[in-house]
Amino acid sequence: MLKLKKILYIYPGKKSSFISKDIEIIGLSNAITDVSFSLSKKHLIVVNLLKQFIFFAFQIKHFDLIIIKFGGYWSLIPVFFAKYFRKKSIIITGGTDCVSFPEINYGNFNKLFMSVFTKYSFQFTDHIIFLHLSMWESNYKYSNFSNKKQGLKTYIPNLKTNYTVVSNGYSSEKWKKNKNKIGKSFLTVGTNLENEKNRLLKGIDLILNIAPQFPQAQFTIIGAKPDSFNLLPANVCLIASVNHDEIINYYSQAEFYLQLSLSEGFPNSLCEAMLCECVPIVSDVASMPYIIGDSGFVLAQKNINQLKTIIEQAISIDTKKLGQLARQRIAQNFSEEKRAEELRKVITDLLN
Repeated sequence: MLKLKKILYIYPGKKSSFISKDIEIIGLSNAITDVSFSLSKKHLIVVNLLKQFIFFAFQIKHFDLIIIKFGGYWSLIPVFFAKYFRKKSIIITGGTDCVSFPEINYGNFNKLFMSVFTKYSFQFTDHIIFLHLSMWESNYKYSNFSNKKQGLKTYIPNLKTNYTVVSNGYSSEKWKKNKNKIGKSFLTVGTNLENEKNRLLKGIDLILNIAPQFPQAQFTIIGAKPDSFNLLPANVCLIASVNHDEIINYYSQAEFYLQLSLSEGFPNSLCEAMLCECVPIVSDVASMPYIIGDSGFVLAQKNINQLKTIIEQAISIDTKKLGQLARQRIAQNFSEEKRAEELRKVITDLLN
């Protein structure tokens, strides 16, 4: 009988549904253990790193492969121990770990100590999984930021670690429209949007500026308390949070989904919304134009007049047909089955 490989899966913070799905996929043919590295209290990072060091000093011998979700503080000690004890390691990138935007103080490579941990993590690991090739190298033109080159190739120019592109995967059975669309309705989803930096990052400022120009439309923002914004336009609705299993109702009713972020990796909400037949309107950032293909609209630059033109075009077309095309785009190109197959192949090739 073939002996199961023992795999340790490490992730920062809380276990999301997507991390749970990865663990399920990998665990079907391997013995897998998962561990969270807490980042909720920044002043305890050193303490947590010490705990992580002690954990690996005693436990590394029990595992054949270490998989780390995202590069950062939590990834260096695991890949160091894996390298020293001749185990294998993989880092799955997220997006933040591949960029630097000083103007908004965003990205691992914009922070001194985080950039050092991230750099050596990617250099020591045996393999990198990118969600999209833009995380390796991309030209940034969307906003007038100083860093026009993004991706690990820019910030670690001597990086020689092997890599594979494995996109996120989504269930077309779970994510499908269950309600009628509301005409001229726009939706965007974020987290902790009470924070001004997060609002800027997710393009909420653009939504608040464009909404008054389309008073007949309804804009819904999920991820912010109703009283967290000042001078909210009359046609903008704020919702603090929605259960992951209930958000499908909002996707189903929205005619359009807005993802006007300054930076992104491979946004899950965008893909879920498209499976629910929302017509996507996205910023020209990283993976998003590739994700939507010809099923939506791309805002080439952060410009309110350009956004107005796009929305005028969007509300005048056959959105039913385009929404169905959006669903087809995700179902055919970014399925759970495809991600599972590609993820298992990377692991098998590395361990054999």
